[in-house]
Amino acid sequence: MKQYTDEEIALLAERGAGMHVQGCNCAQSVFLMFAGEAGLDKETARKLMQSFGGGCAVGEVCGAFTGAIAALGLLAEPVTPGDMEAKAAHAARVKALAEAFREGAGALRCADLKPDDPEAQKAACGGYIRLGVRLAAEALRK
Repeated sequence: MKQYTDEEIALLAERGAGMHVQGCNCAQSVFLMFAGEAGLDKETARKLMQSFGGGCAVGEVCGAFTGAIAALGLLAEPVTPGDMEAKAAHAARVKALAEAFREGAGALRCADLKPDDPEAQKAACGGYIRLGVRLAAEALRK
């Protein structure tokens, strides 16, 4: 697993926000920053995450957070079925990422995070994408 430097994290976060400007949803924008490390091509990564933007299209869990935990799941050590200790350890990493995202963004629900104004949404979502990329990369360093 790659050990990201602070500079690499900052660059990935900006690239992720740029993906959103280019038309990717929040989940895709975060996940795409990590998919290549696992050998996943961009088209497959985009398809995999296309249903998770906009809080799964219904305003629920923020896509930037979803993309971050998907990246964590993809790149973390695999959990063998039946290994309850490893399962609990991974769940603890996801919960820690959720708490950090909630602290940084103010909520986990897309509907609670997105402003009504479309221009304000672009700026806000860019910030959530940057946060999701940063938190995923930091979680992967641990």
